Amino acid sequence: MKDDAKGRSRGVQLAIDRIDRFLEEGHVWVALAGAGALLLLQIPGVDGLIEKLGLENSLQLRIAVAVILLASILLELRQLRRSVTPAISARQHYPDPDEMYDALKGKARAITDPEHREIKVLGLTLYSAWPVLEFFLERPEITDWTVKLATLSKDATAPREWVPVGWPQESDTTIRQIHEFEKGHGAEHNHKIEIFEYGFTPVVHGFRLGNGDVFLSTLRWRPDGRLGKHRFPYDYVSAQDDSAAADAMRALFKSWFDRAICSDAGASTTANPDTDPPKELPE
Repeated sequence: MKDDAKGRSRGVQLAIDRIDRFLEEGHVWVALAGAGALLLLQIPGVDGLIEKLGLENSLQLRIAVAVILLASILLELRQLRRSVTPAISARQHYPDPDEMYDALKGKARAITDPEHREIKVLGLTLYSAWPVLEFFLERPEITDWTVKLATLSKDATAPREWVPVGWPQESDTTIRQIHEFEKGHGAEHNHKIEIFEYGFTPVVHGFRLGNGDVFLSTLRWRPDGRLGKHRFPYDYVSAQDDSAAADAMRALFKSWFDRAICSDAGASTTANPDTDPPKELPE
């Protein structure tokens, strides 16, 4: 059933793309034809020819041609706008997190299928992710979203050697803010919010929308020998991208996210890897 639905979705998208291409490629010729018709109507004697053809009201014809011209101009302006606006293609690289967040919100707003109103967040401390998501989730038209957030536990001891000193406390502060939102705007908009705390050293982080779109990044080492989170790049993979590279990126996100949500932060700080087996990952 899922494969059939996916096939129908791709078919609809293909039809839309073809119509879009037709409008983009054909509207120039329509505009030229309309302009030529308007010029002809200004030539003396053409009105009489129009009457002989059975078109008694040349004014109505002029209005119709003008409307066609106006529509062509609007299509041209639309195409110009698209040409100067970076498109979110099947594969995109964002060197700046701010650019990524704009793209993430745009893709999330475009989701109309209720089953796809979900976002999974594999965070570090959520210090930048949560404010962006909060503003998105409290918009009047945004309702019934499921949000699953994984973040570093304040009680985790294993990562402390590798992450900045303030990260665990920063994560705890963000968790408190999320709980406050959940009780207020979250409840008003019928959002379902789940928070998971993990106790290992974070490396992979990013976002996965319910339609399959993924924004993925990894941490970089700082000169002081600790992991850093500032100005890191993101890579975007569209749900429609079924290449091996795209599947690998989605699998990488799933692997780390699944471990984060099934990790018992308290147990992970004291577990003995030689005697205590790790928890099983979800299928």
